[in-house]
Amino acid sequence: MSIADRNGIHDGRRLNRRSFLKRVGWGGVGATALVGASRRPSFAQGSSPYPDWIPASTKPPKRGGSIARASAWDPPVIDPRLTQSVGLFQFAGLVHNRLVRYRFTDEATGTNDLTLVGDLAESWEANSDHRVWTFKLRHGVKWQSVAPLNGRELVAADVKYCFEAYAKEGVQSFTFREIEGMETPDKYTLRIHLKTPNVLFAHNLAEPIAVIFSREVLEEDGDLKKRMIGTGPYLLKEHTRKVRIVLSRNPDYFDKGRPYLDEYTILSTPDAATRLAAFRSGQSDIIWQASPAEVETVRKTNASAQIQAYANTLAPFGVALAQDKPPFNDLKVRRAISMAIDRQKQVDTVYEGHGIPGWGVPYIYYQDKPPTLAQLGPWVQYRPAEAKKLLSEAGHPNGFETTLFYYEYFPQMTSQVQLVQQDLKRNLNINVKITKMDYTTYYGRYVESKWEGMSWGFQSGHAVGLDERTYHYLHSKSTKNFFRVNDPTIDELVSKLRQTPDRAEQRVVTKKIVDREFDQVLRMWMPYDNGFLAFQPSVRNMAAAALRRTDGYGSPAIARVWLDK
Repeated sequence: MSIADRNGIHDGRRLNRRSFLKRVGWGGVGATALVGASRRPSFAQGSSPYPDWIPASTKPPKRGGSIARASAWDPPVIDPRLTQSVGLFQFAGLVHNRLVRYRFTDEATGTNDLTLVGDLAESWEANSDHRVWTFKLRHGVKWQSVAPLNGRELVAADVKYCFEAYAKEGVQSFTFREIEGMETPDKYTLRIHLKTPNVLFAHNLAEPIAVIFSREVLEEDGDLKKRMIGTGPYLLKEHTRKVRIVLSRNPDYFDKGRPYLDEYTILSTPDAATRLAAFRSGQSDIIWQASPAEVETVRKTNASAQIQAYANTLAPFGVALAQDKPPFNDLKVRRAISMAIDRQKQVDTVYEGHGIPGWGVPYIYYQDKPPTLAQLGPWVQYRPAEAKKLLSEAGHPNGFETTLFYYEYFPQMTSQVQLVQQDLKRNLNINVKITKMDYTTYYGRYVESKWEGMSWGFQSGHAVGLDERTYHYLHSKSTKNFFRVNDPTIDELVSKLRQTPDRAEQRVVTKKIVDREFDQVLRMWMPYDNGFLAFQPSVRNMAAAALRRTDGYGSPAIARVWLDK
């Protein structure tokens, strides 16, 4: 049974735009004028009139107030063991903490600042071979004052229990199964013994999904699907499926004086035009826009909105092939399909020139500048004649039929999927039948690998660390290997990488992983927007950092957001 099925995704119909606006009090915002806004000439690739980093405010933060956000995502389940969906972690990271984390906007030096700092842990260290990691916890951290925790102190045994539970089941189990054993020499010390050395282990614990949940809730309820109680800056005040999530300030949060906001509301809004209408009317404080034309539309009515031009370091989406079965287990077929797709056309049209050609492992881990399309190897170049010849050599001179399913994460995605469909039909006579799904159904089918043919696949946007982006998404035995990669050379390289402490050597090994991935067409990445994060003029410290947007997996940074009004 899929995650989607287990959690009742059919409990009612999705609201359309008009009825949703009426339900949440957003009527009269002129939403009908938002669809089909005129498109302007594209920006040159890599350029934008908007800054790519908005530093933290130098003013003293103000306490109080609330913000809201219209969200495209609804959590398929609120048990962090069973999903790594952005629908959950757009707020779970505010209810919970991790042992360590990356710097927030008011601490970071720029978008690519990947410095680790303590969260629940004050300090940590590894032994000489990086098999034993010791974490010293903060003293006096309290669980939220909600039954059955009732504000008791967090201790090392809590973290040990949580990590053991992660290892038993769920999509994160692969991360924690590398733990051979744990001990708690005292109530504030956790010592972790790994099965094999891993120089990047602390970064895995900093992932937005590695949140610490409580023993009491899991033992009383048998799962974590009904209640969410953590140590984080916000309490989960309300969760009404497909309607809204309301978070309220935790008065006992260990980071004294924070959070600054009293309340944060996330409204389930699958319709893009409704999200835009909500932002333009001031009822939503944050919105992500994929294209320059969309930003211009926002600016027509919200000239004072703050706009950050986001420079993506990876593409989260690509054409996933069932490469464990014919015909996609044939390298010639994969290479032919890849060469038959015009990626540059997608960048120029779908993303108006403000996009990237698409790659998986973030380039910041192996080179200084984003790769160009030409640098990604021969099999991503648009060469339809060669593609046709290669497919014929593979035994498919007349093409074949297959299927592809997807979820429309943003409006441009449908156009992009259709361009791929057209390219494959025109150049290879591959007939692709497309199915568009709702988010929960799509997510459950994809991550549980209950599909054949093709899917518009993803690597989860949560992954920040190098080990997560390589070992956990590419190793053949990983529970996060959604693209069904099974390549002995990749297994060897990703295992070597996590045992390589030297940063320069890490870059060399990472580049070998990237080159192998593109040569074998193991994950067929598609172009992606650089995008824009817009927020209302009074919002401070909301800027997105590399690999972590504050409206998604980077939500913990909202603990530092405040309103200048």
